[in-house]
Amino acid sequence: MSFPTNDPDEQVKPIEFTLEDRDLILNLFTVDPEIENRFKLAAVKGNGIAVHLNAYDLDELLGEIAAVANHEKNRKQQRKLDALFQRVSDKLESEFPRS
Repeated sequence: MSFPTNDPDEQVKPIEFTLEDRDLILNLFTVDPEIENRFKLAAVKGNGIAVHLNAYDLDELLGEIAAVANHEKNRKQQRKLDALFQRVSDKLESEFPRS
């Protein structure tokens, strides 16, 4: 059971991702099973999906992306991961701005 919180970082918001972002996240990272299910069950809208996440979920994704990118040997794949890291970082900053 979840309880209401005053922590704005715990507020769940629909965060848009491309289908390519979703595929990278599901195929390359070990994320919390709950977050993984949100990506798997998100409805496709046009060329993307909206996944309900909070700031802590996005921060966890950033950690996983960074860990995989730092060990990636393929330069093309590393550039994709770096771009994904930047997009997720931008989403975190825009949806959950720090005072």
